[in-house]
Amino acid sequence: MIEVRDLDIRGRLDAHILGGVSVDLEPGQTLAAVGGSGSGKTTLGLALLGFIRPGMRMVGGEVRFQGQDMFGLSEAELRRLRRESIAYLPQNPASTLTPTMRVEDLVEERRLAKSEPTQELLELVNLPSDHSFRRRFPHQLSIGQQQRVAMARAIANQPSLLILDEPTSSIDPTTQRLMLSLVERLRDEQAAATLLISHDLASVARMADEVIVLRSGEVVERGAARHVLDSPDHAYSKALVAASPDIAVDEPAAVPDATEPAPVLEVRRLSVRFNLGRGRGRRTIRAAQDVAFNLASGETLALIGRSGSGKSTIARALVGLHPPDAGELRLDGSPIPARLRSRDQTQRAAIQLVPQNPEESFNPRRSVGDGILRSIRHTRGLGGSTATDRLAQLLDQVQLDPALARRRPHELSGGEQQRAAIARALAAEPKILVCDEITTALDTIVQRQIIDLLKRIQNETSISLLFITHDLALAHEFAHRVGVLDEGKLVEIASMAEFVRDPQAAESRELLDSAVSLSRTLAARQLEEDEYRAVAAS
Repeated sequence: MIEVRDLDIRGRLDAHILGGVSVDLEPGQTLAAVGGSGSGKTTLGLALLGFIRPGMRMVGGEVRFQGQDMFGLSEAELRRLRRESIAYLPQNPASTLTPTMRVEDLVEERRLAKSEPTQELLELVNLPSDHSFRRRFPHQLSIGQQQRVAMARAIANQPSLLILDEPTSSIDPTTQRLMLSLVERLRDEQAAATLLISHDLASVARMADEVIVLRSGEVVERGAARHVLDSPDHAYSKALVAASPDIAVDEPAAVPDATEPAPVLEVRRLSVRFNLGRGRGRRTIRAAQDVAFNLASGETLALIGRSGSGKSTIARALVGLHPPDAGELRLDGSPIPARLRSRDQTQRAAIQLVPQNPEESFNPRRSVGDGILRSIRHTRGLGGSTATDRLAQLLDQVQLDPALARRRPHELSGGEQQRAAIARALAAEPKILVCDEITTALDTIVQRQIIDLLKRIQNETSISLLFITHDLALAHEFAHRVGVLDEGKLVEIASMAEFVRDPQAAESRELLDSAVSLSRTLAARQLEEDEYRAVAAS
């Protein structure tokens, strides 16, 4: 179905983006492309669509889909193929959702006459199909919900080729399992070929027949998925596998000894809601209900839950960006105002947010160094050479090359952007860092580097971390305690070791059951292969 031969794509200054890549993809087959940020995975996926991003050019090779040269087709022919036979799910789902279109119109736009009704497509991706939800706009959805709407659009035309770019990066384990099951259904029922681009090696182990490992635009290893992920040959492949968190293998972090008489942060009966729509269609969403927890100095508390459970809303409430309807926040035993503008400079500096998408949080027209300097000036009141010296200290603290501070956000890799965002938050010298899904778009090696960085900073400064994530394996390795959210309610809070050993809430058990493990998945595939051989031999 898909033949890629010696594909050579270059960027500015003749830099190799893809260097002589060749792959084959047959109906019903799943090929996974793994590798670090900037390795060329997304460029390969876009090439299968007959598209090359601005600033790049193809200097050699070919891409053929069902015998047709994708780069020899007219724009009209490409549009027809992309609509009727190929589906592409990008890493940033919001980029495919027209902000002025409602959910039902977005899905209906992609449907063909043979497709299932919009309501059924939404139910397939575990989204509400009621009238109220279908009338929402993309900005009224959580990132996980946006991802699932984009998936509903992708499967609406029953594609024969499915290109998935980090499909599990923004969703909880339960929804991950559902999404992967949908892809398996397309593969089994419609013989859809799939290119899976992912840093989630456990999902790759479940889905892929073959894996290619890309580094700097070159394929450094390829082979059967179980072999590459269980017994990799190349040093880079080994590093990717070694850095992948595994809830079945890794030991949970030990709870630190309490050395202070009172916690640094107390959250008491916090309730947050917001309104959707206007007039008769107006609807109130209760994002958090009576949430209460404490955070000790030097402690990491992971906040987990499904998409839309209220994790990010609570984060915004803590930093004062979304005032709660009820409840109280106490910092070092003293209450602080709910609204950011009502807090004094010390209170503002004490709780800092590291956002999910660091690139969008920086001014795209200014360098990241300017963004960090602005935080230094506003939160610490420093200026001149003192502020410049503090900038140098922060860059060293987060292990970011000082030369990169002169670049704009889009000129940095995902890991570099995340380090810059952490440096900007640390500029305020906070007591608490609220980290909102900060590893979702990072490969396993860079993810490990960011987690090790946070651990080192915490050991040096005793800073407290509220670590919001859907990656239970990562939380298991990194966090001392865990809180589980279900529809805005904190249904369980416990040490990570106790949580894994004996979860109390039904939602906790569901999340644990859904959590993928690379070692378990590989063992299950080995068992399946052994059983298949035994049946064949008999």
